Amino acid sequence: MNKVEYQPKVSKYKSIKPYELDVGVNFHDMMMQDMGPKTLIVGLATFEPGKSLPCHIHNVEESVTILKGNAFCDVEGVRTALEPYDTSFIPANIPHRFVNASETEELIILWAYSQIDESFSQVDIDRIIVPTDRCMLAR
Repeated sequence: MNKVEYQPKVSKYKSIKPYELDVGVNFHDMMMQDMGPKTLIVGLATFEPGKSLPCHIHNVEESVTILKGNAFCDVEGVRTALEPYDTSFIPANIPHRFVNASETEELIILWAYSQIDESFSQVDIDRIIVPTDRCMLAR
């Protein structure tokens, strides 16, 4: 078995160029594959007041921690209110989205994705937009 060599890496927030993933939602990719991690990637997302990500799925597991503000986490028809330091776990292929619950304050989340799929194979991470009703089912 080949030994994987890991090198420590520190990424500085102010040196990471943000990008707008969706309208009003800016991402900072803090630790990505090209920086050295073999099994996870990590970043931050800042949501303007009232903004959200579209309903989507990933081919890998995801965990999100609320750092600032209040959010709704919509998963398969269930809406959960979240506040700072609340943390979610979303298995692969489960429809979900995060919504800034405030119309006046920003929301900041820390996200982490596995780079390993359900068969424990290393994969590229996909984000597939799905219809909103897959996140918020009619009741």
